[in-house]
Amino acid sequence: MEQAAGSPPQGEARRPGPGQRPRSYKTEAVVLRAFPVLEADRLVTVLTPSLGKLKVTVRGARRITSRLGGHLDVLNRVSLTLALGHRFDVVTGAESAESFASLKGDLDRLASALYLSELVDGLLPEAAPHPAVYDLLLAALRALDGAGAPEAARLETVLRYVELRLLDDAGYMPELQRCLVCGTEIEEGHHRYAPALGGTVDERCVVTAGRVLPLSVDALKVLRHFARTGFAEATRLRLGEALDAEIEGVLGFSLQHVLEREMGTAGFIEHLRTLRRGSR
Repeated sequence: MEQAAGSPPQGEARRPGPGQRPRSYKTEAVVLRAFPVLEADRLVTVLTPSLGKLKVTVRGARRITSRLGGHLDVLNRVSLTLALGHRFDVVTGAESAESFASLKGDLDRLASALYLSELVDGLLPEAAPHPAVYDLLLAALRALDGAGAPEAARLETVLRYVELRLLDDAGYMPELQRCLVCGTEIEEGHHRYAPALGGTVDERCVVTAGRVLPLSVDALKVLRHFARTGFAEATRLRLGEALDAEIEGVLGFSLQHVLEREMGTAGFIEHLRTLRRGSR
């Protein structure tokens, strides 16, 4: 649990406001992205449990002698000490708690983890608490790393589940029970999916906004299963290649509609798949 420096141990973590003491605070975080700035500094985007997404400065992080830079690699879970800054708060202390070495040593799993971090960064506003997303991302990283996950967890299942739950947290959970045009309950086998509308539509209804995608009964059942179950149970499910591709397409168009852009790492993942198919 995060704790502001100087606060009672049982207190909820919070960033000190202007003029308040102390001028530093502590939090744990997952590193989402990092950018070089100035000659030797680094601007790092982190996700914290109760402070939300933050951009922080790591001074001298790119110097060989830096004691902080190595702890703040992308995807690491870290314990941070931060000092209040004018524009960005400044990292004064950092210690890596989990580095996910197995994940980072496998190109497919690394690409998947970077895709999830890009999604989280794109969907969440800054400085808005999203504790459920923090727990979700951490569970996904541990599953991809191979630690603390059900044996039957599959990379594709983890990605599809996290995509759906991120849409839910952002307020865009797809409608999976009723037609978004006429409001009647969906009859399995007679439905389609309209990303621009945000979910399922009856095949007899006319959709005037955006594309309409086919949605099989099996895909609908998987999405409903993901919507009502937790991470551990959901990721025991094994998706076949065709079913995964269908659900990936449906959720991918929903995410593009919400973000108004494609994820760069999503294209890289598809490139890896193409290379694998060519080597068979």
